[in-house]
Amino acid sequence: MKNPLIYSFTLVSFATLAEQSAITLDGQLAENIWQDATQYQTFYQVVPATLSEHKNKVEGRVYSDEKGMYIGMINYQSKEQRKKQYNLQDAFMQADFNRFVIDFSGDGSGAYQFAVTLGGGIQDAVLTPQLATDYDWDGAWQSAFYEADDFWSIEAFIPWHAVSFRHKQDDNGYSQVGVSLQLYDLAKNYIYGSQPQTTDNSDFYIEMPKVQVKIPQSQQWAFVPYASYSNDFVANDGDANLGFDLVYKPNHHQKLSVAVNPDFGQVDSDEVVLNYSAVETLRTDKRPFFTQDISVFSIPSERNTKLIHTRRIGAGSDDNSELITPIDVAARFVHQGENLQLAGFAVAEDNLASDAGKEFYAGRINYTQQTAQKNWQTGVLATKTKRPWLDRDAYSYAWDSQYQSDTWSGQVALMHTDISEQGISTQGTGISLNAKYQFNVNTSISANYLRLDDSFDNNDLGYSERNNWRASEINFSHAINTDNKWFNRVLQKASINYHTDDNGLKLTSNPQYLVNLNLENGGQFETIINYYAGAWHDNLGYGTDAVYVDDNWTSRVMYISPYTGMFSWAASYQNDQEGLHGRADQYAVDLTLMPHPNWRIAFNNYFRTGDGWLVANQQNVITEYDRDYYANHIKISGLILDNLEFSSTFQWASLKAQSKQVYRVSQNGLQADTRDTSFDDSRFNLQLKLRYKMGAYSDIYLVYGRGGNELIERDLTNNRFATLERNWQQPDQEFVTFKVRYLF
Repeated sequence: MKNPLIYSFTLVSFATLAEQSAITLDGQLAENIWQDATQYQTFYQVVPATLSEHKNKVEGRVYSDEKGMYIGMINYQSKEQRKKQYNLQDAFMQADFNRFVIDFSGDGSGAYQFAVTLGGGIQDAVLTPQLATDYDWDGAWQSAFYEADDFWSIEAFIPWHAVSFRHKQDDNGYSQVGVSLQLYDLAKNYIYGSQPQTTDNSDFYIEMPKVQVKIPQSQQWAFVPYASYSNDFVANDGDANLGFDLVYKPNHHQKLSVAVNPDFGQVDSDEVVLNYSAVETLRTDKRPFFTQDISVFSIPSERNTKLIHTRRIGAGSDDNSELITPIDVAARFVHQGENLQLAGFAVAEDNLASDAGKEFYAGRINYTQQTAQKNWQTGVLATKTKRPWLDRDAYSYAWDSQYQSDTWSGQVALMHTDISEQGISTQGTGISLNAKYQFNVNTSISANYLRLDDSFDNNDLGYSERNNWRASEINFSHAINTDNKWFNRVLQKASINYHTDDNGLKLTSNPQYLVNLNLENGGQFETIINYYAGAWHDNLGYGTDAVYVDDNWTSRVMYISPYTGMFSWAASYQNDQEGLHGRADQYAVDLTLMPHPNWRIAFNNYFRTGDGWLVANQQNVITEYDRDYYANHIKISGLILDNLEFSSTFQWASLKAQSKQVYRVSQNGLQADTRDTSFDDSRFNLQLKLRYKMGAYSDIYLVYGRGGNELIERDLTNNRFATLERNWQQPDQEFVTFKVRYLF
């Protein structure tokens, strides 16, 4: 790559760098400068993984200068072979698209993933050292696409300031940056990659193609103020907010972020979920401050066990006076050395009148070493949560390490929690292990183990499904690539697991076998069989004692139509044995209409009916319910103008649960009870949103929201639609929010 030698050291703003891009982003790759770019000519078919080589499917080009990296890709698909469709950022991409992964450090310590569709939709994500993908991250980058009769192409520009990394320079000042390019061919669900691996392969980082680039030394800053006004029609109350995020980068591998009354106004509402289980719903976080550099704090742990779950920050206050606690100030610092990473953050919530606000702290140190055939990392994480209103201080600690080679990968994490509340200290421990062996790109086997003792408690800042748990699992995956008129790949997955509490009490285990057929017409067919061995259920809720449930079976079939054309659909049916003596049927139908390349209408329906649903109503009282659960989700999204997006989301969930039999749990088993615990739960949420895009981190939002819920005990005579109509007419929430933010 013929890049000019750069010695400048300047102080510039993020926005200024974006405006000075050397290449006009129109998707055409027409500038002569592209001739000096690194060329990617050979692409491999990686899904299905035949690894056949292709030189006439796609071409890739990578160029860099003092402003950032440019990615160009030319896809040789005729108009009849390709699908053009716009999608909202990070939404499902139902179009042909190019995806590229960039490891700016070149050492497998993490990477960033970008995607651009034929139609202008985008996705971006952080790729962790464990090759897990976090789509919450949104970066300041730009892209464009172009169409011709026999090809389409994209251009993308990622400024150096958009990411944090430590590059390693040779004696001539060049750095090695890993770049992997892909084309997703929607018509057949084929993927063509510039390397014969995907992120499902443990050697993805190691085998990642490298390009030589000159990366300038420069200081950068960003200032993102925001203003918002929300009017609550139910409470007849208005609320105005001002705040800002300030980011300073002395160089590429160091970043200081400070937020005062930060932009935590996430405009998209959470999905409506009726969760009556003892396991908390795990929700993602799109708030800008928490999506940046959060992967540096990532700990590889099984079963979604996290020591940092940022949705805890700014959540409900400890005195229950606020559903969302205002945040006064937040700060984060990240240093990524050649082998050593250091990071920390601190967040202080508003104290409120009762001193019910919380404080959060975290620190991370990590050491990385990479050679040509292996990658090794190890580190320590420590967190503290201070909760004055509860007189509670919560600490958590972890040591983690991971190893990757061309065939083996493994992760280990040792965790410790220390809770001090009202002078009483409780300490807990946990361990997470994972190992994977890759026979080839189509065959792998993995095993994992998680143990959390009865005193392990990470929920002040983290997340766990439960404690008092030992979970072991072995997974085997094998794909057979075929060449016939019906299907082109048969993917088989089998898993065996065993669960107990920390004292050895046998809990529910579910060996599973899955077969997925990738059909030649672009559709998919899948079937799953689960066997639930007879075991104790000790997590029904409300501190209820363990209940023994006999073994049962679950089977599911699903069909997904080809994604091409104006209409696509998917349907599934599941049959279960459930609870003590019950059965259940589950149906799901998803319909998608695309009347225009800029517009998409999705209509998703879910219905489950059965007579064996077990729920704890109070301590040592459980009910086996005959219940019907219906959920509906309608989403319309598209472009009104080039920079003006519209989206509407309507979600409705209705649960009718008739008590079939109530039991009191005792040492002598289950004792029948005559009480009636029937209930009817109905909830809905509507959101209409306009977003005017002025650039990266520069938007104007206008949002209307309306929602309601109704819980009725022992009366199931209400018609579902009558209940919805009543909730609509008397909503629990109705508001309009106007928000503007701008990146300087």
